[in-house]
Amino acid sequence: MWLLRWLLFRLMFSSGVVKLTSDCPTWWGLKALHWHYQSQCIPTPVAWYAHHLPGWIHNLCVAGTFIIEIPLPLLFFVPFRTARLVSFYSQVLLQLSIILTGNYNFFNLLTIALCYSLLKDDDFNPRRRRKWTVSGLLSFAASWFLIISVFGISSYLLNFSISNYSIGASVGFTKKEFAWFVNTSVKYSISFGVAFFCVEVLHSIIIALNARQFWRKLYELIGVIVISFVGFTILMGSLVPLASLDSTIQLPPQVRQVYKHLQPYYITNSYGLFRRMTGVGGRPELILEAASDPTGPWYEYGFNFKPGRVNRTPPVVIPHQPRLDWQMWFAALTNYRNHPWFMNLIYRLLNQQTEVLELLDPSSLPNNPKYIRAHLYTYHFTDSFDSKDWWKRTFKSEYLPPVTLSSEILRNAVEENGLVGKRRPRPHDPTIVSTFLTRLRNFIGQPRDLSPLIMVCIVLAITKYAFNRADQSVRITNQNKA
Repeated sequence: MWLLRWLLFRLMFSSGVVKLTSDCPTWWGLKALHWHYQSQCIPTPVAWYAHHLPGWIHNLCVAGTFIIEIPLPLLFFVPFRTARLVSFYSQVLLQLSIILTGNYNFFNLLTIALCYSLLKDDDFNPRRRRKWTVSGLLSFAASWFLIISVFGISSYLLNFSISNYSIGASVGFTKKEFAWFVNTSVKYSISFGVAFFCVEVLHSIIIALNARQFWRKLYELIGVIVISFVGFTILMGSLVPLASLDSTIQLPPQVRQVYKHLQPYYITNSYGLFRRMTGVGGRPELILEAASDPTGPWYEYGFNFKPGRVNRTPPVVIPHQPRLDWQMWFAALTNYRNHPWFMNLIYRLLNQQTEVLELLDPSSLPNNPKYIRAHLYTYHFTDSFDSKDWWKRTFKSEYLPPVTLSSEILRNAVEENGLVGKRRPRPHDPTIVSTFLTRLRNFIGQPRDLSPLIMVCIVLAITKYAFNRADQSVRITNQNKA
């Protein structure tokens, strides 16, 4: 459980730090959310409304994100219950807000699951009466001292001010000062992380030695030693990505050697979400068009999830991960030559391959296309609440000129990627499990919008909770009568 908490710390702390170490002006100016809601991979309908919130709320939310992601994770390891609970609810609040405004598959759900490593068994029983002892009062006081200190210092450094019924905020520290903070925080985090891990191991050894029977004691002690060795190896490997937040931090060569051995297995990794804000000035979006003649008419391919038609409602598809729609977002940020898969997509569309066509909106598939081209547009959320459209778009440039199956540019690309000319070996032969999953996927198909299913699950959860509460009330009433 301790390593899960350590993973959560590295994820959140790194995600907050890299936003400022990247020197991105939108993060330093607290303007990132002015663009984020419309420029993210696959927005939800809530993102449209969030985008139209007043600018000062956007700035305040960015400042709040910095507080949740940078100083609050430092409280993950304090032994005080109230501080842990504040950290837990803050992280969950951030993840829920991301879920409401963006389709990030299962990432936020997994992060919330990691947040439960901050809780202990007693935290799941709120009705249990806690006796106030001297140690409990000291813990409560220490918790609030740390919480008030974190929010107080953060408010000072972010220049919070109230005027004209709004809350202003701005970054009140320099890049040099922040670099010093990162250096100091990472150094102490590494030291405390190793120390806390050793304390956890020592505590586990004491519990194992308290077993009554000799063989039970020996069994538990061997288990503690094996698990501690594996955990210590993972901990050492995770120090290198954490130390990479500051290039001046030096680690022992043995630690880097452990990381090198673990790297092929992706057990420990570096993290840094939304390092730089994309889509500043408008969302770049690729539109594929097909025609039977180079002079037209051209018909637009529709995707199931990414923005295309301006009047199409943004979908809700969590926890589904529509890989193609996500990759189209990345492709729009750079040239198609940086994305070999893109030419493979064009090749397969021209060949009318069923497994690829199933990834697109079936109502918009052109009939037997001979030419395909790609245009780059700039998308913005519409401004009016009365508009029937969700988006407005303007043509920016030609991304890919019209190509056919005989075009040299397409033929060279697919030959280089091994689609024609040479057959790439399959990684493994089909098994019973892989065959079953393939047939199941073909039976289910590509989900269009999971919002109805999500609403049904929410209604069922609320109904179950209401029935449980009613059942508890009836039991209490019957007990009182008895």
